[in-house]
Amino acid sequence: MQMHAHAGSSATCENPKGSSLMKPFYKEKYPHLFSPMFIGKKKLEFKHRILTSPMGSAVGTMDFQGRINDAGVDYYTQFARGGFASVTVPIEIPANGGHAFALSLDESAGGYAFMHNMQRSVHMFRTRTLCELYHAGCCMLPGPGRTVMSASAFTYNGHPVKEMDEKDMEDVARLYADAAFLAKRANFDGICLHYGHGWLMNNFLSPLSNHRTDQYGGPVENRVRFPRRVIERVREAIGDDMIIELRMNGSDRMEGGITPEDAARQALLFEDLVDMIHVSCGTRLDASGRPKMHPTCFVPDAHNADASEALKKAGVKVPVGVVGNVHDPDLAERLLAEGKADYILMARQAIADSDWVNKVRENRVEDIRPCIRCDYCIDGGRRGSLTTEVNIRKDATFDCHCSVNPLFRQGAHKPRALRPTSKKRVAVIGGGISGMQAALSAAQRGHEVVLLEKSGKLGGQTFFADHMWFKNRIRAFREYLITQIKKSGVTVMMNVEATPGMIAEMDPDAVVVAVGGKPATPPVPGAENARQAWDVFGREEELGKKVVIVGGGSVGCELAIHLAGKGHSPVILEMGAHLAPTAEISERMSILEFVEKNGIAARTSARCLEITDKGVTVEEKDGKNFIEADDVILCTGTLPLAEVRDSFRDTAFDVISVGDCEKVGTIRTAVESGWNAGAVL
Repeated sequence: MQMHAHAGSSATCENPKGSSLMKPFYKEKYPHLFSPMFIGKKKLEFKHRILTSPMGSAVGTMDFQGRINDAGVDYYTQFARGGFASVTVPIEIPANGGHAFALSLDESAGGYAFMHNMQRSVHMFRTRTLCELYHAGCCMLPGPGRTVMSASAFTYNGHPVKEMDEKDMEDVARLYADAAFLAKRANFDGICLHYGHGWLMNNFLSPLSNHRTDQYGGPVENRVRFPRRVIERVREAIGDDMIIELRMNGSDRMEGGITPEDAARQALLFEDLVDMIHVSCGTRLDASGRPKMHPTCFVPDAHNADASEALKKAGVKVPVGVVGNVHDPDLAERLLAEGKADYILMARQAIADSDWVNKVRENRVEDIRPCIRCDYCIDGGRRGSLTTEVNIRKDATFDCHCSVNPLFRQGAHKPRALRPTSKKRVAVIGGGISGMQAALSAAQRGHEVVLLEKSGKLGGQTFFADHMWFKNRIRAFREYLITQIKKSGVTVMMNVEATPGMIAEMDPDAVVVAVGGKPATPPVPGAENARQAWDVFGREEELGKKVVIVGGGSVGCELAIHLAGKGHSPVILEMGAHLAPTAEISERMSILEFVEKNGIAARTSARCLEITDKGVTVEEKDGKNFIEADDVILCTGTLPLAEVRDSFRDTAFDVISVGDCEKVGTIRTAVESGWNAGAVL
């Protein structure tokens, strides 16, 4: 087979579409998004209304004293380079609060030098910098020198929480003021005060955690008293040269907590002290609140817009921002045009593609790498700091990563691998996620790439996303990769099942094997007659009413939710003690919530003994039981297609296996292994 070169191809298609892009069309298409804001008494200019919300840079971007290092500077600069109007750096107070994902302000000359490096780098792009200050309150990790305290006394995550007295409040207010003054010396443009998500100030504002009967509890005017004092002290410390943004809960999303109407009343009592307010939702006080703070694929787009709209309707005069599942520029423009908010913030979508703003400006929306809301960037390494109710997995790795962006937190390292090298002819076998990503990164290096896919469509196992309403972000990511493949110059051969002989005739310099995996079948009598989960999607009407799903991991639970929505009555059997035990924390809580909402029967510690055409025999704590079923579906994992993979082992000088055929994993591992393969060839 003749392999054709495509000179000058780019896997990411960064080149402008044409000269028309020299005109600011984006101001016509998105007039609200791209209008400037002038904030505070000094009218600090934000170049447009798309900001990043506070994002911890995580371990690896700071030194042992918590001071930002070169990797941290690169981390925040990427968002400025990508066009965002501001970045917000989180700082925990006190500095020994025990959370590994917040930087600290250091009064030493070295500490200021590092922070000023970040300021110069970010300000170069006319991007504003805010310093977020938060006190963890009841969520502070117990340890030497740390007093876990809150508005009221209670027990949180098994630890006693002290009710704050007047001295505690004065001490905390001083800590905030001192930190704000240090932020001013570090040349931040503003302070962002985090008053939401179950942190200390939210402990005072929310009836869920404030049970006081004195002047700091009860009616909203009392509950804002101490939080107002903190803002006053911060303003005294920084003067009017810096702006103050308030990050507050627009709703706790829990019965008995803050509602949008309550939040609006609070905002009216705060607005004389602050310059802008943005609303988020959810709380750490209950495990179910986590997906509301960090919305998963089950949570609707712009799910916090009702809260920001409540503030606007109540007459809050300072600019009001909204964060949460606003990934689409058309949706963002509509929220502003309809008066539901004055500005938009995003974090996870900025992590997935830090060039989001630039791509919108350049009319390249189809090139935006979509966030899939897996929350690995937030939950991936933080298990040790979360409630035991949620923390089924104990393996804290501090490996917060992005499933779709292999360069997240790797900006100073991995891009070096993409420098031009000698051109090679590369064959990629398999058009799933890992195969497509390998083809793209190889093409980006300038290689001549052929992608062979045995079916009539690209995407591999992501076909299931076409059938499940809560997997639309997976579908969006697949379509993004397909679009980039079309633009990259990669030659795609569909409906071609590669063989070692075929590859030998092509005579490539390198082969990337991405042939995927196959469903695992447990050693249970009758299992061979059961359906596999892969075979159900698109054929749901063939199933009877009663369905037993063997395997209660993420796949089994999500299939049950899907089938319940189609009118079936699924029963989940899980031999372990917990459903979805390996899911990321926010994702797991969403899964459990929707299993319960749909009335799905779930039986844990239930081992499948036999499958018949009548149902399933299981062994449970009370002995053997039989569960009737019209159909039985296996969700018992995936195995690598090792034999197929190994058949290509000697077909080229370099042969690299990626994705599930190498090691069964997730979209994150598929993307990373594919990118790495293409980048090192």
